Amino acid sequence: MSERPGRQRLPSVLDVLSSGLKLDVRAHQRTYEGAYTRTAMGALSFSILIIKLFSKEFLPIGAAYTVYGSLLYFIGVVKSGTVDTYYNPEKDMQIYRTGGDTVLLLTLLSLASYLVLLVLVWRMD
Repeated sequence: MSERPGRQRLPSVLDVLSSGLKLDVRAHQRTYEGAYTRTAMGALSFSILIIKLFSKEFLPIGAAYTVYGSLLYFIGVVKSGTVDTYYNPEKDMQIYRTGGDTVLLLTLLSLASYLVLLVLVWRMD
């Protein structure tokens, strides 16, 4: 693919990393963009299914799934944007950081969402 004359590609943050580290960063990005996005799209699709196919009394359940899917997607976008901060090119070493905070956040978010859904189902006549 040829570029237009006079236009140069802007340098990437990843250009200073070695080939192996670039692969690691890309793998992390695929995980965040792929897994989080797939899960969020599943929740959002299910919310649309509930809202479109069922009666109006199910609308709060569809709205709860919409909020849950939107928050999952937002967390994935935030995590995806911070992947390159885990690598320090000056010292040529990785800074390993676990996803414990995010896992705890997602666990609490999921438990809260399922609790809301359970209450909404119990309140239905």
